[in-house]
Amino acid sequence: MDDEQYRQTRSAIDAPRCVYEKALQYGYFTCQHMHCMQLGERESLHCQRPVAHQDCDAMYRLTAEKSGFALGTAKMPVHLTFNKAMKVQIGGMQGLGTYMAASVAPPRTDVADLLRDLKAQVGSLEAADFSKIVPSIAQFSLRPPRKKKT
Repeated sequence: MDDEQYRQTRSAIDAPRCVYEKALQYGYFTCQHMHCMQLGERESLHCQRPVAHQDCDAMYRLTAEKSGFALGTAKMPVHLTFNKAMKVQIGGMQGLGTYMAASVAPPRTDVADLLRDLKAQVGSLEAADFSKIVPSIAQFSLRPPRKKKT
């Protein structure tokens, strides 16, 4: 399947594309609303619940906006590079998990549960204390740090 055919087939699917798709594919988190589809040799994740998708999209945008300094960008670009997007997705959810662990036990790894619990605790996604979430974004790296040669 060529790239253009893949894009056309993927855009024809009714369910919206999962916002945290890469974080889920890498195995960092799960989501109860995720639906996995195989398109050719590729895996595509879609959200089965529009309300949950809106929450995920809003949280991703808020996290990206609030973490500009941690990502080293003064003005947030329209599309983040792969590494920066992974920092926002995975580091942001890990930070949210740490933030929520103080009030919810045990820590959750389901994205939908984390966002639902956050909304129940603080009222809205915008009311979250991002000063406790952003440090996880700054610390996250897909690659382990290099060992220094001595």
